[in-house]
Amino acid sequence: MFSGNILKNIVPVTDSDEQLRLHILWFLLFRVILYTLLLGISILLHTGDRLIILPPDFFIFLYILFIYTFSISSAFFLQKRSLNLRNFARSQTLADTVFIAILVYATGCSQSIFTAIFFLPVVASGLILYRNSALVTAAAATLLYAAVLLLEFSGRVPAYFYISRYSGIDSLLAGMNIFAVYGLTFFLIAMLSGILAHRLRTTEDALSRTEQEFDKLLLLYKQIFDDIMTGIITVDDENRITSFNPAAENITGFAESELNGRILQDVFPRISPDTSERSTADLVRKDGRQVRIGYSCSTLNMPQKGESGGTCADCKVITMQDISRIEQMEQQVRKAEKMAAIGEMSASIAHDFRNPLAAISGSAQILSMEIDDGNRMDDPTRANLIDIILRESDRLAQAITDFLLYARPMNLEPQWFNLKQFCRKTTEIIRQDSRFRDCRITLDIQPGLDICADRNLLQTALVHLLKNSCHVTADTGGSIYVRACEEIGKESGKERILLEIIDKGPGIDPAIKDRIFEPFFTTREDATGMGLAIVRQVILSHRGIVEIDSRPGEGCTVRIRLPLPDSPPSQSE
Repeated sequence: MFSGNILKNIVPVTDSDEQLRLHILWFLLFRVILYTLLLGISILLHTGDRLIILPPDFFIFLYILFIYTFSISSAFFLQKRSLNLRNFARSQTLADTVFIAILVYATGCSQSIFTAIFFLPVVASGLILYRNSALVTAAAATLLYAAVLLLEFSGRVPAYFYISRYSGIDSLLAGMNIFAVYGLTFFLIAMLSGILAHRLRTTEDALSRTEQEFDKLLLLYKQIFDDIMTGIITVDDENRITSFNPAAENITGFAESELNGRILQDVFPRISPDTSERSTADLVRKDGRQVRIGYSCSTLNMPQKGESGGTCADCKVITMQDISRIEQMEQQVRKAEKMAAIGEMSASIAHDFRNPLAAISGSAQILSMEIDDGNRMDDPTRANLIDIILRESDRLAQAITDFLLYARPMNLEPQWFNLKQFCRKTTEIIRQDSRFRDCRITLDIQPGLDICADRNLLQTALVHLLKNSCHVTADTGGSIYVRACEEIGKESGKERILLEIIDKGPGIDPAIKDRIFEPFFTTREDATGMGLAIVRQVILSHRGIVEIDSRPGEGCTVRIRLPLPDSPPSQSE
């Protein structure tokens, strides 16, 4: 408690200062404990025959009190920020040699049982301050012990020595022998403690570097584990989940706290931890939604609990990815490749169809002219057949034109033009067809709204959309509304044009809504199914978006969003 309170108030300058301060503090604490135990045990075990020389109890009490006062004062002084810790440590070890010399002198000089305590400051100096300081402390201890022996040899000893079994040094050689043994021992202890301290310091530095590298590696692993987009699950030898990274939480919908300790197959029965190859499975998320995942399993060589050298051969790591979108993209790519191949082949066939179709249509027109020159009523059957040939030839020619437009790459020639005037001209084109003369089209477009697009391609798309709306409203007689305005894209933050074609027809059946943009898909017998496919391709070639919002019985709304270039128009038509 004492050392903890002192350290809590210390503000270290560097890590080495903190470590040295801590060593000094433990040295002070050890000093107090050591002197208290040694003198306390000596007093308790002191016998009446005076085999051990001890001063009066009063002097022992004063000595211990002084040691306590000096140590506590030193501990508080140790808190000073400007303190030179190495000089302070040297002064403490040298002070200890003085305290020990006094104790040895007071407890029998050469016969003192406390002479071996001289080793304490020597060893402490070597461990705390390394070899040079240990040699200095050893020299101080040797000189002080020599002074004690000289005082004893000269007869200057306390009077209470003689009430015990004390026999002083009777010759100079005997005194020198004792001095030589202890002095040499002090220096040997200083050398050994210095070597030990050097090795200990080297080991601590290596351990510190290893810990730093390990911490960096652990931090890197933690960051990779948390930030990687691949889901990672680890299981032990009983297939119990031990870790679960955030990517796995996003894929499965489960939190790590919900799955830790649970058996993998109980939560995800379709994932097999025994497979070593890349596999796929349908995983049921926490919310009940099913996703397609790709996963693989590998073995982790981790130490077993309670064993020093064994490895957990059955511990595994499972990596997974949500491949639902990837499979969808692969299907789209395969479909696009298939459609590209079909388009190239069909475009060639369509070209071959045009020539004989033109011959058939031309021949039928000549026959029709001959009938018109004569009396059409003379041969009505023949006239009707020729009309059928002409009508179907025109429809087939239009289907071939639409198909070639869809199959060929679209080379855009964008230009600025006024959107309201453009839509008005397009509606006039629609009304030129006798089938759509009664179609009511209302424009709700600001006069100054301009757009940058390929005029011909956009007109083709708008014609297809308006014809579809006219067809579905032919029976109801409802109006068709064409609206347009500027808006800001939510993702890009840039301006774009929103064009809406709204009709009040019967709407689109939800069962076929996802197929209406497919080529050759149609619900009308007189249509080719290429109109909406061309619309979608035209809008995508402009980097735009086309959406259909429809409910059965509530009509249909087609929304086209076309981006605008950053530069303003130079001129508008």
